[in-house]
Amino acid sequence: MLHNQYLKDWSKIVSNHFPHLSLPEVIGLATWSFGMVITGSSSLTRVSESIAKINGEKSNTVKIRLKEWYQDSQAKKGNKRQELDVKKCFAPLLKWILSIWNSQEKWLPLAIDTTNIGQNF
Repeated sequence: MLHNQYLKDWSKIVSNHFPHLSLPEVIGLATWSFGMVITGSSSLTRVSESIAKINGEKSNTVKIRLKEWYQDSQAKKGNKRQELDVKKCFAPLLKWILSIWNSQEKWLPLAIDTTNIGQNF
């Protein structure tokens, strides 16, 4: 699935920092994050087109795979439908950030996306 060497290398890094994720979850996260960095966008279309180009795939194939990666399990096709539990990714992500954070800094910026919190915020 991953043909581009830089994308493969990035997948290994992501896998090391998120050891609890399955291989498809790691590949999805690595593909999305790599695509967003190289395009400067989180647009499904832009990311899928760029990944398709560098990975030697059809754009629509990548688009379907990326879209299915973030969907709820009920929206996915197949018998082994699973959805990513993003709550389990926060601690490993924070640990990764802190591992590369300048130890001289006394503060750490934190951004929270409240789009799915609804009335609970």
